[in-house]
Amino acid sequence: MHADAGSTRASQPTWIVWLLLVVGVAAASMAAIFTRYAFPEGADPLDLSLWDATDGAHPIAISFWRCAAGAAVLAPFSLRKLQRMPRSTMKAPAVAGVFLAIHFATWVTSLGMTSVAAAVLLVSTTPVFVALTARWVFGERLSARMIVGIAVALGGTAAIAGGSLGPGGSHLLGDLFALLGGVTAAGYVLAGQASRRETGILEYSVIAYGVAAALLLALDLALGLPLAGYSPPVWLAVAAVIVGPQVIGHTVINYTLKDIGATVVSVAIMAEPIIATVFAFVLFQETPSVLIYPGGLAILIGIFLSSTARPEMVVVE
Repeated sequence: MHADAGSTRASQPTWIVWLLLVVGVAAASMAAIFTRYAFPEGADPLDLSLWDATDGAHPIAISFWRCAAGAAVLAPFSLRKLQRMPRSTMKAPAVAGVFLAIHFATWVTSLGMTSVAAAVLLVSTTPVFVALTARWVFGERLSARMIVGIAVALGGTAAIAGGSLGPGGSHLLGDLFALLGGVTAAGYVLAGQASRRETGILEYSVIAYGVAAALLLALDLALGLPLAGYSPPVWLAVAAVIVGPQVIGHTVINYTLKDIGATVVSVAIMAEPIIATVFAFVLFQETPSVLIYPGGLAILIGIFLSSTARPEMVVVE
C-alpha cells in the first residue's frame, strides 16, 4: 500500500513509463469498485447474523484474502533474505502489519456503510495524518505549506461528515470507519518508513502482509465469517481486487517511482478518488451528498499541498 520513493529520478521519463503510471493509477482506483461487487448491495457489515457464504464475502474476509495473496505472491522472491533476517529487524514490519490489518478492516468495511466517494476521499487523508504524527511523535517541523494543506484537508473532511447528517447523506459511521482507515494507514506508512532503512521492500512487504493476513484470519474465525463457499461472481470480484489494485496497481506505481519521482506520482494518485467516484456513479448509480463536492475538492487540495511538501512516501489504496 505504500512505496518508498528513495530511488533517483530519471531526467527524461519515456512515454512507456507515463503509460504505466496511468495503468497503475487506474488499476488502484478500482479497489473500491471491485470490493463493492464482492458483497451484496445493502448488507450491513456490522450485522454479522446476516452473513454466510451465499451472501458474498464479508469486508473482513476480503481484507484477509487481499493480504494473504499479496504475501503469497511476493514470498518466493524474498525467501532467502527472510531466512537470513535477524529477528530484531522484523519488529517494524510486524508493527506495520498490525496497522495494515486495521486499515483494511476499517476501510473495506466502510465501503458497505457509506458512498464510494466518501470512503475513497476520507481514506486519502493519510498524508495529512502522516504529517501530524511525524510532528507529534518524531518532532518533525511542519512547513507553512503543510500546515495549510492539513487545515484545508481537515476542513473538507468535516464537510463530508456534515453531509452524512443531512437527508440523502452517506452514513456517518461509515465515514468514521473510512477516516480511521486513513489514520491507521498513516501508522502503516511511518512503520514502513522506519523498517525500510534496514529491510528490503520485498521482505518488508511479505512480513507486513503476512502479519496483517494472520490477524485478519483470526478476526474472521472469531466472528464466524465464511472464508470460502462463495459464488463464482463473488470469487471473481475478490480475485479482481487482488490482481487489479494489489498486484498490478501497486507494483506498476512502485516501478514508475524510480523514473518519474515521488512528487509527480503522489499528485497522479490523487486521481484515484475521482476515478472511483465516476465509476460508482456509472455502475451503481451512486450520487453522493451535495457537500461531497466542496469537501472532496478541499481534501484533494490539502493532500496536494501536504504530499508535495513531504513527498518521500507515496500512499496508494
